[in-house]
Amino acid sequence: MEPNHFYFVVLPLGVLIVILVSLVLYIARKEESLYDRESKRLRIMLRSGTIDKKTFERMRNRAKEEIIFAEESERLYALLQKKKIDQDTYVQLIGLLEKNFHNRVKELVLQM
Repeated sequence: MEPNHFYFVVLPLGVLIVILVSLVLYIARKEESLYDRESKRLRIMLRSGTIDKKTFERMRNRAKEEIIFAEESERLYALLQKKKIDQDTYVQLIGLLEKNFHNRVKELVLQM
């Protein structure tokens, strides 16, 4: 192999592979859900002894409920923006969603 082949073929291909791999890793990290990041943070706190197992489970379940609430709120807002529902219906549905969220959180507290 001549030195020119290395500089004009192999080296650019190696750089391209490094760029593509780093891009894939960046996208994979970016697509990690909020729940996964929160669970990871809680697991670190559990292992370090900052929180106990019962608190860990309660906080993890609470985070799950909050994420579900946020996603549903976003869906309702999207429906309002697309004019699939009117303002009054949006207010009623958000009220029901909030009431349901508070009931589910109370159930979580009572279970622990």
